[in-house]
Amino acid sequence: MATDLSNWQNFLSGGNATSRSVAKKQTPQTMSVSEIWAKAKELKIKTDPLDIASVVEKIFGIKLIKKDLGKSASGFLEQIDNQWCIYINQYESEQRQRFTIAHELGHYVKHREKYANGRFQHDLIFFRDENTNPDEREANDFASNLLMPETIVNDCIKRGENTVKKLADKFNLSTPAVRYRAYKLGLISEY
Repeated sequence: MATDLSNWQNFLSGGNATSRSVAKKQTPQTMSVSEIWAKAKELKIKTDPLDIASVVEKIFGIKLIKKDLGKSASGFLEQIDNQWCIYINQYESEQRQRFTIAHELGHYVKHREKYANGRFQHDLIFFRDENTNPDEREANDFASNLLMPETIVNDCIKRGENTVKKLADKFNLSTPAVRYRAYKLGLISEY
């Protein structure tokens, strides 16, 4: 008698055969920014500017949830059972949301063990507090590098897109996010 393994997988995954494959994508992995970009190109994810929502969902299997997080939170990362989720404040601008998603992905890549199984902290509004902790700075740096790779920033500047406003428009990010990246790249002397 033949056994239909697809039904068995469906049973094991709680009635959803595809959720089993999603769980495999969620296996913790550390990917560099260049590896993420290479995978995005391989999957034909838009890269001009980088479609960060698709990167999070298609490469990492992380669920994005937009909701009202109040005025003091931009987003947070949480693991519920085996599903990682990034919550985003639905009332913030698209540019802010893009950076927040990348920032929370930074926490996933760099600090996910601190967020596992319901342990998380809400990330307050970025770039407004100079006393951020090292994990927050590292997530900001990851997000800046992912959304504005140095080679692309330099190419933009060479083509004449050499103001914060032009770069913000090019990368679909807020001007504070672009100023932060420009400062980190040594293009401006103070942030």
